[in-house]
Amino acid sequence: MFPSVKAVFDRVRWTRLLHRASYGLLPGQCLLCGIASGRRQDLCTDCQAALPFNRPACTRCALPLTTQAICGRCLVKPPAFNHCIAPLRYAYPVDRLVNSFKHRGHFNRGTLLAELLVAAIEAPQNSAGSSLPDLLVPVPLHWRRQFTRGFNQADWLSRFLSRQLAIPVDQQLLSRHRHTPHQQGKSRKERLTNIRGAFQLNAPVNGKYIGLVDDVMTTGTTVGELSDLLMGAGAARVDVWCLARTPLEN
Repeated sequence: MFPSVKAVFDRVRWTRLLHRASYGLLPGQCLLCGIASGRRQDLCTDCQAALPFNRPACTRCALPLTTQAICGRCLVKPPAFNHCIAPLRYAYPVDRLVNSFKHRGHFNRGTLLAELLVAAIEAPQNSAGSSLPDLLVPVPLHWRRQFTRGFNQADWLSRFLSRQLAIPVDQQLLSRHRHTPHQQGKSRKERLTNIRGAFQLNAPVNGKYIGLVDDVMTTGTTVGELSDLLMGAGAARVDVWCLARTPLEN
């Protein structure tokens, strides 16, 4: 006999409560190798040291490079956003963690990745001499895709960052009013065509410093389109915060 829906939900609820309570009592378990991490973070020191951190990278768009500099694309045509923080490169095992969080709702993976993003934001090279944004804004999903996935990963990340950094978040400032095919597998030119005119600004942003939040930045077309929209509406500055960055493809 199958358990009732209520019984299933009760079991999930109690499992989550016990998992949260265990953080204060037991060492975390590394999500990569499975051993006790010896700290509240679900990542052991050895696995953390082996992660593909995004260094060196373009100082403007965080494109992975061989030396710390501004990449050629940003020199020729600077993006509308001022700066991008992406602590990791989208490679193994980061790609597995992101996909598990994004497509399977494994929020412990999202928490781990978001903690690494917070550490990067607070690092001296990113925090020295600069203030935090006035507002965090997640990259919006079209309602169809959000309904299918069950949540917007950028929205989830924005709320996590908001709690950690005491920055307000506005999930309604931007909306995606046109459904577009998946960007995955498309060239940069195809992505630009696919995304153009897909977003809408729903409130004034005059003089505001906006932190645009997403999970992974690939070619930068989505955050570029949104940054153009925000800066064109009078925003003072737009920065991009994301978990990981991929190399540019032709």
